[in-house]
Amino acid sequence: MKVLAGGCRVYSPEDGQLSTLGSWAERKVICRNNGATRITQTVNDYGPGISPAIVNPNAEEVLYVAAGVGVCHINGSLFSLRPGCAVFVPPGAAYTIENAGPETLRIVSACCPEDSERRVVEQPPGAASGECPRLMVHEDEREDIRAGEDRIFRYLVHTDLGCRQVTQFAGWIPPSKAPFHYHTYEEVIFILEGSGMVHVDEEACEFDAGSSIYFPAGVRHCIENPGNTTIKLLGAFYPSGSPGVAYEDE
Repeated sequence: MKVLAGGCRVYSPEDGQLSTLGSWAERKVICRNNGATRITQTVNDYGPGISPAIVNPNAEEVLYVAAGVGVCHINGSLFSLRPGCAVFVPPGAAYTIENAGPETLRIVSACCPEDSERRVVEQPPGAASGECPRLMVHEDEREDIRAGEDRIFRYLVHTDLGCRQVTQFAGWIPPSKAPFHYHTYEEVIFILEGSGMVHVDEEACEFDAGSSIYFPAGVRHCIENPGNTTIKLLGAFYPSGSPGVAYEDE
């Protein structure tokens, strides 16, 4: 992990606290213990089988499938997973992840606010009756929205899925360097594809696919793509809003 000005942090894929439970390996990369205020980011690898059930009594959690296929069970409702799927887990809902194998199912999660009462429950609910709630969307279902002249993003988990506290999005950055700017929200980023540089004031740090970045609210920064291929990133921020809203110096 490298700490930059204003509390910005850049994490390598090996950073974070690793814990395992059965075939589920969770790496808590960004959390209150390493500098964040209220937002978390974890990278989760699921082997074949069904994970233990998790409940966040007080927090919204958003999931994104980076690799692999499987099923997410939320309060007994089933959601088929493939790369590019984004899932909203409401506060108090119990969820499990099922990987039919044999490839690892990788899910990047953000939880807002960090829930000190997050826990494993031994008896997840059975199959739900009635209509399945709309808690999942695929990135291909979302429209492109421009942020600046050459960068685009797509909402993933947003208010239309019932989420109120956190906004999750995917972004694409072509070779370019954005102006320095800041946001009024706390933000976590996971690099899905590509490599580049994050700049904060006079400091800079390289990142690659699998890296994570934390931006505190109000910190001036920019992400540069000095290469010749597009960077794809996954972002989440708290409180909810638009990733297209940025504030530049006068």
